[in-house]
Amino acid sequence: MPKSRTPFPHEGDFVVGRVENIQNQYVYVELLDYEGLPSEEHAKGMIHISEISSRWVKNIRNHVRQGQRMVLRVTRVDPLKGHVDLSLRRTNAAQRKTKMKEWKYAVKLENLLQFLCNEYDDMTLDNAYEKIGFPILAHFNDNYQEAIEELKENGKEILDNLTDISEDIKEIFLRIVDENVEISTVNIIGKIKLRFDDPNGVDLIKETLNEAEKVLENPKNTRNLEISYIAAPFYRLEIISKDYLDAENILSDALEVVEEKAEEFGAIHDFTRE
Repeated sequence: MPKSRTPFPHEGDFVVGRVENIQNQYVYVELLDYEGLPSEEHAKGMIHISEISSRWVKNIRNHVRQGQRMVLRVTRVDPLKGHVDLSLRRTNAAQRKTKMKEWKYAVKLENLLQFLCNEYDDMTLDNAYEKIGFPILAHFNDNYQEAIEELKENGKEILDNLTDISEDIKEIFLRIVDENVEISTVNIIGKIKLRFDDPNGVDLIKETLNEAEKVLENPKNTRNLEISYIAAPFYRLEIISKDYLDAENILSDALEVVEEKAEEFGAIHDFTRE
């Protein structure tokens, strides 16, 4: 499970816990990302029946099940005694979705670090976190998703800025990231119809489409705009992005360039999505 730099969470944190024991008035939970007391494998937390739901709870087992992973909010922490009070009712659907997504990326990073350990006979997971995991997270302010996606796209540049990491570890870790990380993307594909009746029509088309492509600066594998020739007067447009709203914004900017040129020179233009 993802490793935290602290043995216990802080009050107000959202955490992922696994239901360990269900009683009539309490649910006992393992906090998988925290080490807890020296005598514990993981930190332990407790949910009182009053913190299960905002409605009256007759039977806790109707709301939670043994072994279930859930997102909870920390309401109180006593690190000396190892007590962590948790709440399910003080989380909403958006918070739970966001935290679980973050947690899955944290698991992904830990898996990458475990692969790194497998390359060395004397490296433990704790060593891997200290040598490269925690420096990377510090660089990205503990944003696991951003860390993993940026490592996939710009890993060498990022690790070169982290000067305390040895070159051999950087090289092996970058290979591991390249082999094991795939970033989800969305596509918008469509067909531009563009025709200039001007004698320089061909040149105007090239100029227009080149300017449309330039609305996206610094294209990457996961954020790109490409316009290609089909057959006059049709041209294929494809946009790739990690985010659908971002893809729509790129499309809007590109089509705005086409429309401005078309209006300036009286061209025929249209766009159809596939």
